[in-house]
Amino acid sequence: MAEQFITIKLTKCLLFLTEDEVLSLLRANPLIWERALRRGKFIRRAAKAREPKGKIRA
Repeated sequence: MAEQFITIKLTKCLLFLTEDEVLSLLRANPLIWERALRRGKFIRRAAKAREPKGKIRA
């Protein structure tokens, strides 16, 4: 099976990393891992809050 890559777009380059490579980088700097998790939770909650609410039937 072909290995899948995570694409990261930077200003002047495009990175293609495997999941193992990303996890290795995050293990080396746990603060980045913590910030990314917190940011991800915030973004998902904000997106969910923007979803249209269904009509409530009485």
